[in-house]
Amino acid sequence: MAKINLPKDMLQKETFKTLPAKEKEEYLSNLLKKVLDINPEGVTISQIKEATGLTYSTIWHHLEVLSCTAQALKVSHGNIDVYYPSGKVDHLNDYAKGKALYAVSTVENSQGKFVCIHEKKENRSGNQRVCSGVSVPIELIDNLVKTLGKVK
Repeated sequence: MAKINLPKDMLQKETFKTLPAKEKEEYLSNLLKKVLDINPEGVTISQIKEATGLTYSTIWHHLEVLSCTAQALKVSHGNIDVYYPSGKVDHLNDYAKGKALYAVSTVENSQGKFVCIHEKKENRSGNQRVCSGVSVPIELIDNLVKTLGKVK
């Protein structure tokens, strides 16, 4: 199995174990985003498991959250899922509503160009954290805007 690059600032196992549950969750999410960023050719769960010692289910869970919130790209090849960084991001604007912040960006990757909207909320540390997101292919935007215009 091909070796992958790991972030230099990765915590030692003993230090990681001492973190409170919410901090572990945030740390793992950030760690996996860094792993994807420094391995743009893509990684599998098994590669991350072998390199980090984290459990398969933990890695799977966090990568699925990143994928479902448009923070990572998952491409299936038969029964193997390969995860990639989301792509080249160009931030366009933020919109605040209540306690949420909506960040609008364009993202370009091997699958094409997309408009991405992330809903962010403040976590316990006071940082904005993505809690949901969607990527829409750029060629669907005109039709989407027309449809949304009917809602008003």
